[in-house]
Amino acid sequence: MRLTTRFVRIFQWIAPVLLPGFVLFGRGLLGAPLGWMAAIGLFVAPVVIIAMYASAIVFVFDRDAAAAKTSRLAYDIPSYVLWIALIAMGFTLQDGGDTGDYGSVLSEWGVLSDDATLAAFTVAAAIAAVSWVGTLVAAIVCVVHSRVGIKVSAR
Repeated sequence: MRLTTRFVRIFQWIAPVLLPGFVLFGRGLLGAPLGWMAAIGLFVAPVVIIAMYASAIVFVFDRDAAAAKTSRLAYDIPSYVLWIALIAMGFTLQDGGDTGDYGSVLSEWGVLSDDATLAAFTVAAAIAAVSWVGTLVAAIVCVVHSRVGIKVSAR
């Protein structure tokens, strides 16, 4: 358990840059052609990066977790779900170009059809959005819990 919490404490600072980059450009390394989505992603990725850093920055203010150099399970689980959903989005994101639609990594590999990868991307995007909200709520709850715990113990 301690190893996983340490991983979350470190990877929460790396993931906001690494995972959106994988969703946009890592597909090209895995065999899917890059089209207009890579260009559009250059404008969307900074918003995603800032949104992902928001929960990490809020979580830093959890004094108890920071003092113990650990994170709480309520924050760890949505973080893992978010990261897995972003990886799934990278494998299932379809792209478009001037000559038509490009397939995703999984459709280029012949694992899934184009319709199946579109459905999988939609589900992964919905899971990523919900888990991002979960990380933000968990971070806020952890901070409130640590602040209330400090005030109660100071009496």
